[in-house]
Amino acid sequence: MSVKEDKTDVVYKLETNLDTQNLINGIFDEATNELAGKTNVSFDGSYTPLEDETLCIANFVLPDVLKDAFRNPISIDSFQPTDETIENIKGICVGYSENTEKSEKFIGAFQRFRKEQYISTSKLNLLFNDGTFTQNKSVGISVSYSIDCFLNGTNLIFDSFYYARQIFDSAGYYRTATDEDINNFLLTEKINLGDGREQVMAKANSWVRRKVALINDSGVLDKYSAMEIKRIAKKHSGLVDLTVKDKMIEFPNDFEKVKVLLTFLDEGSWVGSFSNDTFISTSKRKVK
Repeated sequence: MSVKEDKTDVVYKLETNLDTQNLINGIFDEATNELAGKTNVSFDGSYTPLEDETLCIANFVLPDVLKDAFRNPISIDSFQPTDETIENIKGICVGYSENTEKSEKFIGAFQRFRKEQYISTSKLNLLFNDGTFTQNKSVGISVSYSIDCFLNGTNLIFDSFYYARQIFDSAGYYRTATDEDINNFLLTEKINLGDGREQVMAKANSWVRRKVALINDSGVLDKYSAMEIKRIAKKHSGLVDLTVKDKMIEFPNDFEKVKVLLTFLDEGSWVGSFSNDTFISTSKRKVK
């Protein structure tokens, strides 16, 4: 069990009886097998997997605190629940290490913790038994029948990056633009943001930072002139009306239109092969 304490993740042991331990292990095993049965797609931060797919971060480094816990769970302190401490639970995991003569492998399944899983004495908890509801005065937690990610050696498998990053700090496994990157992007000789520059900087959330990073990495603004980009945009009817002045693309003042323009520059739009309609995609994956 991972608990947030003073901005640090602390791992505790969840004390249970043998039957409960076997039940939790069975739940996590079944959920892991369900994820493992899907097709893996390498994670790059720009693709949302289909229902029969999962994302995979290769060469994932398990935090040392979890490595120690998987190696020697007996040495870990037991979690002491109170109304205050259960609200700091970050997630539950089941894991272990495998050792060979030359290597060590970590196996683990992880479930993020949600507010509805807390059983607090700050509420009147009623349990039904033998035809009657009676008050339960104990602090507790509930465990769901799913996991959010699992680790197999150095491969972290998940179907939602949004949920996986609530368990692990995954910022180092995909690139987002820094403030300096965004500032340099907005100051490029092919972009004229006018009075909208401060607005974009202020609203540069993770989505915007990811788009700017992908656009920078693609080199599209280096490979094509502003007029060439405008001609390409005309093929995407109704998507974005590009204005070019003094060999610069004039960004719109409307932030929603800015997002559409960033999507276009990141090749997130396409024209239907049969309908010729223009579409916007929320994710993409290059065909190998």
